[in-house]
Amino acid sequence: MIACMRARRQLSAYMDGNLEARPARRVALHLDACPACGARWRSLRSAVAMLAEAPRLECRDLISTRVGDRLEVETRSAGLALILRPTWKARPLIFPSLIPAAAVLVVVLGLAFVLDRDHDPLPAVVTRGAESWGPTAASGTESNPLFLSAEVSAPRVRTAAPINDLLAALGEESLFVETVVARDGSVSTVTLLGGDSLQAGPLLEALRHERFEPGRRHGRPVAVSLYRLISRTDVHAPVT
Repeated sequence: MIACMRARRQLSAYMDGNLEARPARRVALHLDACPACGARWRSLRSAVAMLAEAPRLECRDLISTRVGDRLEVETRSAGLALILRPTWKARPLIFPSLIPAAAVLVVVLGLAFVLDRDHDPLPAVVTRGAESWGPTAASGTESNPLFLSAEVSAPRVRTAAPINDLLAALGEESLFVETVVARDGSVSTVTLLGGDSLQAGPLLEALRHERFEPGRRHGRPVAVSLYRLISRTDVHAPVT
């Protein structure tokens, strides 16, 4: 007896009569003894019988013959056609492809022109120390790293948060906070850059309710980022 997998691999050759006498006899014995392989054998024979009854399609000429004839025709007529064909038609695929490429180029250049105008500049960056927590006078102008040729006036606190009560609850670890002041003087975002996030939660919430006189660039209000380094016991120098 042979295994089921080996018998199933030999079913096609067994049906076509391509097996030698001894392997064919083993396959026949296995099909009689194994119900699963016997059912597969009967299903295969039924499918072959159904295919034999199907009408046969009348095949046209071989594909290779038709391809060869077409190539022969193209070869005979190509010489004169290439000579008489206009120069701009020498490569017909190039010119149609230039049209979408030119359209894409126009769109890209247009977007670059619009973005380059930049009516709403990115937030300027002004670095201040912990003394900026309370109402302060204008600190003059400082270099703006985003616009190296411009000077941005630092925003002044208009409505300060109750910082003193919150500082008393802080631990020994310092906090490094970024406050983005919008053009209308409101606080856009407050981000904790360094320190204990659990202890800084109430402090950050209070900072979000502060109001400022907005920073200005060439007399126009601009968004400004303030970086603050604070501690419960120390007033640190401005961060550079």
